[in-house]
Amino acid sequence: MDKKNIQAILQDELEKEIPSSEIHLWQTVKARLVEKHTQQGVKMNIIKSRLTYATLALAAVLALAFLTPQGRAFAQGVFQFFARADQDSYPLQDWQKIPPVQTSPESPFKYSVQEAESLAGYDILSPVEIPAGMIFVGASYDEKYHIVAQAFGSSAEFIELSLWQQPLEYYAPCGDISQLCDNMLGGNLAGNSADIQTVQIGDLTGEYVEGVWNLTDNGPVWEPTPALKTLRWKNDTMIFELVGGMNQTRNDLVKLAESIR
Repeated sequence: MDKKNIQAILQDELEKEIPSSEIHLWQTVKARLVEKHTQQGVKMNIIKSRLTYATLALAAVLALAFLTPQGRAFAQGVFQFFARADQDSYPLQDWQKIPPVQTSPESPFKYSVQEAESLAGYDILSPVEIPAGMIFVGASYDEKYHIVAQAFGSSAEFIELSLWQQPLEYYAPCGDISQLCDNMLGGNLAGNSADIQTVQIGDLTGEYVEGVWNLTDNGPVWEPTPALKTLRWKNDTMIFELVGGMNQTRNDLVKLAESIR
């Protein structure tokens, strides 16, 4: 008896016991698959619903936070190096009405880095390389606030870039817009509409803004002009500020900040 005969005999006997017409294997498998997909669909709908509710709840909380005075105050306080003014223009301030004193024609940037470092009593950091097309104009030192500034430009008469640094221990807040402030840390007020951006400088976080307070005859007015770009950051002991003009981009200032040693 060959294998084919044995297989035929076994198949005939199986057919007698369990007729193939009574076997609904595919229908059973299909029903199980449909049931499985249905259960998965229900689970996904539940997950989507929960995510939707969570998103809506978060949006509602944020909306309420920024609509309330407390929420707006919190939002304004998020910035570390700049603070938003409550408006973009102010009336003429008392200090603007005082005639300027006769200033010396001598530039304040009259020191070498070594001389400024000796006067300040702390290490002065400088860019590894001066930007192309610029020269080192000189350094200045403010003994009241212990600020050292370094100026760079195409010539002594045309300063295009400046780097400022100050020990954190000499922080002295300047108050509001009504006060003229030469203190780098305190003079951080930007207009209410200013676009203050958070940037990464190596392992440190800084802030960048474009604009300047234009001291008009009617009072200071914030102008978001790219003619003045300011980048601020700090480490454990110092705060730094880079101020550039039209020829520098935000990325240029960030790269320069990362290169100071």
